Amino acid sequence: MANIKRPPIYRVTAIQSLVLLLISGGWSFIDTIVAWSILAGGVIAVIPHLYFTVYAFRHMGARASREIARSFHRGLAGKFVLTLAGFASVFLVFPAKPLAVFSGYITMLFLQWFLVARVVSRRL
Repeated sequence: MANIKRPPIYRVTAIQSLVLLLISGGWSFIDTIVAWSILAGGVIAVIPHLYFTVYAFRHMGARASREIARSFHRGLAGKFVLTLAGFASVFLVFPAKPLAVFSGYITMLFLQWFLVARVVSRRL
């Protein structure tokens, strides 16, 4: 009986978090508002992706195909809602710099796509 290993999906979140802390930490020496804005934008990308990851990979195997599909749909819906709530809360509560928020968000998205592609190709 073959056993399919779970992909190292949580490594993506760990690497993203480390890179985000390094980038925002570097900016903290230049402008603290920009640094916090970059951090906020990055967190808006990382947390919803982690939520999706948890739900999408809860079930494994051919027998669980219906549960897998349901988990992916729930994960995507939750990711969308968390992303909207993240942007709304950052811009309503925090005196953020929009360019820095979106830069942090987009940087983490590109990093996420790159890392997930590496996980899928088994190079991470």
